[in-house]
Amino acid sequence: MKILLPTIALAAFTAGLLASASAAHAARAYIGTYTPNAAGAPSSNRGEGIYLVDVDNATGAPGNVRLVAKTLSPTWMTLSKDGKFLYAVNEVDSFNPQKSGSVSAYAVNPTTGALKLLNVVSSEGAIPCHISIHPSGKFALVANYTGGSYAVIRINADGSLGAATDVIKPGGPTNSANAVDAPPGQAPSQPNRITRGHMIAPDPSGQFVVGDDAGRDQIFVWKLDVNSGKLAEVSVTKTLAGSAPRHFGFSPDGKTLYQIGEYNIRLTTYDIANGKLTPKGASLSAMPSGYQGGGSASELLVSADGRHVYSANRTHNSIATFAVGANGIASKVTTTPTEGETPRSLTIDPTGKFLYSLNQRADNVATFRFDAQGVPHFTGKFLAVGAPAVMVFLP
Repeated sequence: MKILLPTIALAAFTAGLLASASAAHAARAYIGTYTPNAAGAPSSNRGEGIYLVDVDNATGAPGNVRLVAKTLSPTWMTLSKDGKFLYAVNEVDSFNPQKSGSVSAYAVNPTTGALKLLNVVSSEGAIPCHISIHPSGKFALVANYTGGSYAVIRINADGSLGAATDVIKPGGPTNSANAVDAPPGQAPSQPNRITRGHMIAPDPSGQFVVGDDAGRDQIFVWKLDVNSGKLAEVSVTKTLAGSAPRHFGFSPDGKTLYQIGEYNIRLTTYDIANGKLTPKGASLSAMPSGYQGGGSASELLVSADGRHVYSANRTHNSIATFAVGANGIASKVTTTPTEGETPRSLTIDPTGKFLYSLNQRADNVATFRFDAQGVPHFTGKFLAVGAPAVMVFLP
């Protein structure tokens, strides 16, 4: 016996199915936040952990916020290549008696985006602030800020984290120099700065691993033995005194490295060959021409096609756009307001149409659309999230 639905009811039923299908295929992203209950964290932090959001395909605006993992200050995150696992640093210094930070591993529900905690391990240093996955899929790479170290942590077959296979603790003389090419009026850097691990990531080929030391003004290049999990030093590059190298990005072919200094707020371009860095072109300020006063750079992104580089500037609360020429050398285009205070990081969506500024102290994520010249323009869309730090799109 056939059941015939009235035309209106059938239309409504079909529309519902289409809506569900559309929702199922909408872009989704995780947002990590600063929480107030982490050791030493200010009570003004309003995040609760990791949130999941849906992203409108037409406007790029994120919405439908839901908390999927209540955890301490997951301020940097990364997904496994297949999107099955999420790894997050917990930017704390109280995980164990040794006062280290921690790293959390989650299994991702591919249908709902829900997270299942697999385990939590030591980051082997205090205040971890960056994590990446080696292309082999065998190791997580972690930079510890106040712990002044870089850790290699084995990834088990089930996606959980194993023991650290190597921990690098750079030594050498401390650096008390102010940034020699900072904007006029920039506050002096902290005296006797020791190693501050701020970023660690593999190059596109996975042949080399690069680490930023924002304390001693150094960029390390290592080779990772994918069997033992040990790092072998290839080169160390001294940056301008006091510049505090913070974040970097590679050209798509891996032959050029773009480096942003936190304290001098300048972009420096390097050729990278056989694990050695060679500066090319002049360093460029990420601030507007003639700017005077304080500031600090946070995030640096390279577009997927390698034609543009973007820097987030705190205090000035702006996004700097650089165009990349055929020789890999960047030129400054313009700066765009972030529409919120203290941009902690930037994210570009998988389509390459939208950019997001994670405005930590404004408690919002602002959405920008790129124009034909690669310059981001505010769409008028905000998402309220407490102390957002990082945004990662699901594949």
